[in-house]
Amino acid sequence: MESHKIGKIYKLPLTILSTNPDQPRKVFPEAEIQVLADSIKEKGLLQPILVKELEDGQIIIVSGERRFRAHQLLERETIPSWFTTGDAEELALVENLVREDLSAMETAEALMKLKERLGDKKQADLAKLIGKAKSTLSEYLSLNKFPQDIRDEIRGDNRYALRDLKKIAVKKDPVHRKELFEKYKNRVLKLNPKKRAQGEEAHRNKLKTIQEYFDTLLFKTKPNDLKPLHEEMVNIKVSVESILLKINILQDKIDASNKVTNFNKKRKSGVVLVEE
Repeated sequence: MESHKIGKIYKLPLTILSTNPDQPRKVFPEAEIQVLADSIKEKGLLQPILVKELEDGQIIIVSGERRFRAHQLLERETIPSWFTTGDAEELALVENLVREDLSAMETAEALMKLKERLGDKKQADLAKLIGKAKSTLSEYLSLNKFPQDIRDEIRGDNRYALRDLKKIAVKKDPVHRKELFEKYKNRVLKLNPKKRAQGEEAHRNKLKTIQEYFDTLLFKTKPNDLKPLHEEMVNIKVSVESILLKINILQDKIDASNKVTNFNKKRKSGVVLVEE
């Protein structure tokens, strides 16, 4: 029997995998698995399943039985699988990393912990595990270059964006890095608290409405309604991609405008800083 390395991703035949008898979830609605299978068929598997090899060579699924069942439905022969020790702390790190509500700093620290636990493993494997690009993984890990006081300050605060933090974290001069962070922090905190709270509440309400809508689609759709559901989901996908494109274009314009503004300010003051 082949011995598999912990922290490495393999394409395993579905036939050699066993479901976990201790899996707390016992019921897997067919409609739910069908929707997941359609998504995998269109976009591919975004995250590998987690598996553990027992002493007798048996390989059991630790996390990802829904994805496994969807592959069976699609009649796929293999599935990307990440070998884990089954250690509770390791699994907790992985599960936390796929959550959407972690701050950039929390994600960076969790990734570093997982990277240290796995030892000398390829970052590409780690990136696949959490469903992120290798470049994005590197950006998150760079935040660990911040000194402890800055890390403590931004941990748990989603107002500090990875896009901005990564540019500051890579600065080699600690004094310059601190100055840039303080300027960025002031911009973040300058938002009117009342307006910010109202905006966050409105955002939560929108997300709640969207989540309720998708819950209805996933769990109340009858099998014979899957085709129109798929068509509706495709339309939603097109709309979301259009919105994301507009956001990216707007953000690019804002970034370009900020660069011009900052350059003009430096030129007027007679000081032009050379980027590291």
